[in-house]
Amino acid sequence: MKFLKFTTTLTVLGFNQIQSFAPSSKLTNIVGRSDGSNSHSQLQMVDPSKDLTGKVVAQRYIYRFSPDKSAVTTPYTLEERQYYTVAEDRSLEPFGDKCFIFRDGESKDDVPPPEESLKKDGTPRVYKRIGKALYTIKDLSEGVEEEDEDLLGGSIWESTFCLVLYCMAHPEIIRGKGMEVGSGMGWGGILSTIGAGVASGSSESVPSEGYQSIEDIAATPVVEDVEISAENLMAPVPKNLSKIILTDSKEILLNKCLDNFAAAKFPISKAEVGSLDWNRRVPNDTKNQFDFILACECAYYFPLVHPLARTVAYSLKSSPYDRTNNEQIIRGNFLHIGPQHRERPIDDLKRKMGKGYRMNTSLKEIVMERIDLVPLFIDSVDDIESQMKEEVEGEAAGYVEYQNIETSKHLALLGCHNEDYDGFNGDYFFPAETGMEGSFGDSAQELDYGTEAM
Repeated sequence: MKFLKFTTTLTVLGFNQIQSFAPSSKLTNIVGRSDGSNSHSQLQMVDPSKDLTGKVVAQRYIYRFSPDKSAVTTPYTLEERQYYTVAEDRSLEPFGDKCFIFRDGESKDDVPPPEESLKKDGTPRVYKRIGKALYTIKDLSEGVEEEDEDLLGGSIWESTFCLVLYCMAHPEIIRGKGMEVGSGMGWGGILSTIGAGVASGSSESVPSEGYQSIEDIAATPVVEDVEISAENLMAPVPKNLSKIILTDSKEILLNKCLDNFAAAKFPISKAEVGSLDWNRRVPNDTKNQFDFILACECAYYFPLVHPLARTVAYSLKSSPYDRTNNEQIIRGNFLHIGPQHRERPIDDLKRKMGKGYRMNTSLKEIVMERIDLVPLFIDSVDDIESQMKEEVEGEAAGYVEYQNIETSKHLALLGCHNEDYDGFNGDYFFPAETGMEGSFGDSAQELDYGTEAM
């Protein structure tokens, strides 16, 4: 696997943010795509008598795990925003790229919702309560150039947000050295890592100088009383994260990952991108290297199952048995999120990992809700931060009007190694590599090395 250090590419590429503006749209006709990617419904009809010229419109969605239907829950939510400016002809021009806000759980005080009222069409207004903003990421780049629009990695799927919320529910997964396979533009790995940092109580940090030798550090003069503004602080990531590597096989997507690392203000010393082709044998310097591996919608048809399982099995750290404490030490965790309608290839991946690579696996069903909020009108860009604070701490007390709630089901596949795998004996230990896979049962449970207790 070829890795590109974040600091080196920072100089070469200059981190020029690629703006991906859509054509202008009328206020009454912002329509989402129907291809399953992450663009949604249309903005509500706005009173044509109102003068909205120069105002900023925020199209907003809240993602959360269903508190009563999902096997995995978390109080945290993720808000997705796209800002637009309003022209004189009432058309909307996108302003910047996507913005994401990590939010705390809703307040448990006794403040009642707003009094019942009706819309102009006679239907009642409905409200959901949101928590305070914990951290905001601005201008994550989406999409690829027109000639490369057929790249799957250039689309964002709702499973990405499910992955983020799962890592916020279980921030302990994000530790040590990690890798995301099939990163695409890097949203999943970047948002999940920062989300885990937010959930684990990490705070924004001073920018590092990237990779420095002891000689470089010794030669650096000490500067006192340096003013550190909010603009140059790095994103909060788990304190015990040493590095995450975003991987894909397409250079154009890896460049997008670099753009988005920079936009998210990801700590330089903890970020890398690397070219990885699952169809090639795993290099020796990649084997038994990663404390966690993330994947999102990578198992979407059968031919990908075996190369993906092999890459994960060889790259993930071993989980030996501690005979002193009489327990297995889980040193490497694999997490794959995919939609339930792809249950069959996900189950194939689970079976291949268990039967072909003797890994312990489990599946969890997750129910995620996407709450489509009523578009927000703001006087100017300068008022965005005060609006976010006022919405939760002011008279509204966090109650926000919404238009619709859509529910989607996803599957979380978790995996770790069998205790007898030592990290180096894979060529002899993995049945898929020895040609003995047919000698094993149809599932890991039949062999006593698979477990649903993860």
